[in-house]
Amino acid sequence: MRPIERDLQRFKQIVRGEVEKRVREFLTRTEYVGEVAGQPVSIPLPQLEVPRLIYGENAFGQGEGDGEGSGTGQGGMGGAGQGSLGPGGHIPVAEIEFEELLELMGEVLRLPRLEPKGPGAVEETSKRYTTLSRFGPESLRHVRRTLRQALRRSLISGDYRPDDPQLIPEPEDFRYRAPREHPRPIAQAVVVFALDVSGSMAGEQLEIVKQLAFWITAWIRKHFPSLDRRYILHDTEAWEVDEHAFFRVREGGGTRLSSAIQLAAKLLEEYPPDLYNRYVYHFSDGENWSEDTGQALETLEELLPTLALFGYGQVHLRHGQGRFLEDLLEYFGEEYEALAATEIRGRNSLPEALRRLLGGDRDGS
Repeated sequence: MRPIERDLQRFKQIVRGEVEKRVREFLTRTEYVGEVAGQPVSIPLPQLEVPRLIYGENAFGQGEGDGEGSGTGQGGMGGAGQGSLGPGGHIPVAEIEFEELLELMGEVLRLPRLEPKGPGAVEETSKRYTTLSRFGPESLRHVRRTLRQALRRSLISGDYRPDDPQLIPEPEDFRYRAPREHPRPIAQAVVVFALDVSGSMAGEQLEIVKQLAFWITAWIRKHFPSLDRRYILHDTEAWEVDEHAFFRVREGGGTRLSSAIQLAAKLLEEYPPDLYNRYVYHFSDGENWSEDTGQALETLEELLPTLALFGYGQVHLRHGQGRFLEDLLEYFGEEYEALAATEIRGRNSLPEALRRLLGGDRDGS
């Protein structure tokens, strides 16, 4: 291994170590929300403290006498607390692409790989140089085929002399490598987010849900570049909004969970299950109208077989807890693999909630 490759590998190990230590911090960073891809991410790097000389009990390394030096070490190379800072007193950082951070976080959190359920209707074309052409740049000239064509022409014309086998290709003998398009299907996906914005969903709970929705979107898009996103808000009624409105919503009103599930089912009619991997995520505090719970569960029972995954995240409230998560698990049990439900207890539970809502930890690991 070359020294530069060894240094690069060591650098990646350092960055990975920082991601492992700061994974909860990255999950809760609000500046990432709305910037899904294409933006570099700053990772603070650890630095070694510069050693300070200490003689006996003289903690500052100052000798005897009336020298003019302060001996405090605060501004010099051995200044306490300054060795870990870069030029200008700033902490050194490494910038990596968001996709690379996402891959590292997936390894650290053991996020599941999402498998396509169908081939998809969209096709991507890739070009491979598997055919020949009589025209092209000199860099793509196929020497063997050119000489073969020159030999064939010489044999047909009678110019070929076995005792002096010289082949001088003519312009019409030249053959060049040429590309051929190879279409291949791309798996498509659609994700529908439904958010309860009733009065009991306070500001902090909404912020946690928005961050979860952001990371779920990023992970699904990693596996399905052709991804459509739809957003639903609801209290007693449900309505569709754009992404900007979804991530900047404020709470108010009552709760009827069935309205969101019914609207999600209606939106998914535009995405046939045999052509799309369909994901639905519903976030609520679980305080549903008791007379609406049965209708919500029945609607979900009809929808579940057509989904790649239905994730329900119930935000824990300080003053109490709704019953819908309990009713959901009691109604479906372990019957549906496409069901992922979890309770979200504050920001510290985000890594576990994210893993469960993406279909991980079903075997208890």
